[in-house]
Amino acid sequence: MNEVIKKVKRVPISQNVTKQLIDLIMSGELATGEKLPSERKLMDYFDIGRSSLREAIKAVEVLGLIEVRVPEGTFVTDNLGEFFTKHLALMSKIGLDNIEELIEARLTIEAQIAVIAAQKATDEDIETLENIMKQLNNSLDDNQKFQQWDLAFHKTLAEMSRNSFLIQVMKILQDITSLWISKTITMENIKEIAIRQHGSILSALKANDVRKTEEEMRYHVRFVSDLLLKIDEKEQFSETAEPKKSLKD
Repeated sequence: MNEVIKKVKRVPISQNVTKQLIDLIMSGELATGEKLPSERKLMDYFDIGRSSLREAIKAVEVLGLIEVRVPEGTFVTDNLGEFFTKHLALMSKIGLDNIEELIEARLTIEAQIAVIAAQKATDEDIETLENIMKQLNNSLDDNQKFQQWDLAFHKTLAEMSRNSFLIQVMKILQDITSLWISKTITMENIKEIAIRQHGSILSALKANDVRKTEEEMRYHVRFVSDLLLKIDEKEQFSETAEPKKSLKD
């Protein structure tokens, strides 16, 4: 029994109020554009002091769910989508230490994006990708520009899906993986290989071959993922191999 039960943690009052306010907004109890009750009323509702309430209000404001307008009052914002994006980004970054989960997520999402993009691709979409491929070829001597156009290729595919949720998720994945990509493109011949793999994805798209587009994307993501794992393994080995300094150093 003792092994199953977890000890109860004391939660600060402001944190409890923050959660309740978020729940009220997300449930629609406090609607978009609605003005929150006055500070005095909220203090009475929650049975808390002014300092705890102001801490909670500040926390919810930082999340982008409410905005304080002086002297009108505090209102629920209309950008709940941005809240979800920030929340997902935060949770993703918290789990960044588990690179295998990140790779699994990217493989699943990008493969599906490739499928939908292949189904919805227009002539203008193909032309955009072709222009990006030209920029990739012209950026072989500039790692920063190459990474910029590499990310643009994948971002464009997400936009081709015409799915706002996939576009946002892809943006988050790119924010997380951009550091790793900057490390992989410094490896020998990687940029040339990346160009060939992106070219294969584009060729499948131009041929309206949905299955082939998915296969080429999976191959590309797996290839890059293997590089990431090697880099991660190498960095972890370096950290453990590095001699620890004594307090006298």
